[in-house]
Amino acid sequence: MPRPDPARRPATTGTTTGTTTGPSRLVFIGVIAAAVIVAVVIAVFLNRPESHQSYDGAVPAGGSSAADGINPYHSLSLPTGVPTVEVYEDFQCPFCKDLETANGDAMLAQAKAGKIRLIWHPVTFLEDNLKNAPSSTIATNGLYCAADAHKAGAYHRAAFAGQPEKEGAGFSVADIKKFGRQAGIDGAARTKFDSCVDKVRYNGFVSATADNAGRDGVNSTPSVFIDGEELSPTKNSQEYGKLLKTPDSFDSVLASMEAK
Repeated sequence: MPRPDPARRPATTGTTTGTTTGPSRLVFIGVIAAAVIVAVVIAVFLNRPESHQSYDGAVPAGGSSAADGINPYHSLSLPTGVPTVEVYEDFQCPFCKDLETANGDAMLAQAKAGKIRLIWHPVTFLEDNLKNAPSSTIATNGLYCAADAHKAGAYHRAAFAGQPEKEGAGFSVADIKKFGRQAGIDGAARTKFDSCVDKVRYNGFVSATADNAGRDGVNSTPSVFIDGEELSPTKNSQEYGKLLKTPDSFDSVLASMEAK
């Protein structure tokens, strides 16, 4: 609602002595206050995360119909109070590769031991920025295909290790299948994996998960959250920097965040 302009008050219909033209000062102040309240409410509404869209397509192992990423160790029964670690990433993102190189194995080890709940939220915006679609999409679909073969962690590692040195070069279908082989997917599982890759079986889940990341307010990668607390260049920046640059620092970062 626009702020009222005192120069545009309604004209009087007469010249009665002792009356004021336009609204009284009290009414005028009330209008301004109301306008400010409405503006604040609108701002809060527009900046809060949007509700996730429902999804009813094919879901990979470790995912759900909420299309909210995957848990590489979804079959574990975790004790109450285990911290949740969420990573928003794009397989074409160089800084995401830094995170994976420095602390990917450390996070996976903690997840495998049941000490954290690890959730990956792959996004695909870089294929738009770099104009090399469907590069991020097929890499993410490959992760979901690998999850069905119980090799999500190994594929995740192989895909980041195989990220092209030249940003924008992108991935090919042959690259994705190679990452599957490097992850140890073989025999009948490999045949199923290759078919999943060729058909882009989880294309819908890829899109829904990426869209929901946007509704979570995530617009850069990597974004890391520990029990909902953001680690970024502007929030908990010291811990965030360690995760990207200091090998095997995840345990100390986790302890530091839990102590806050």
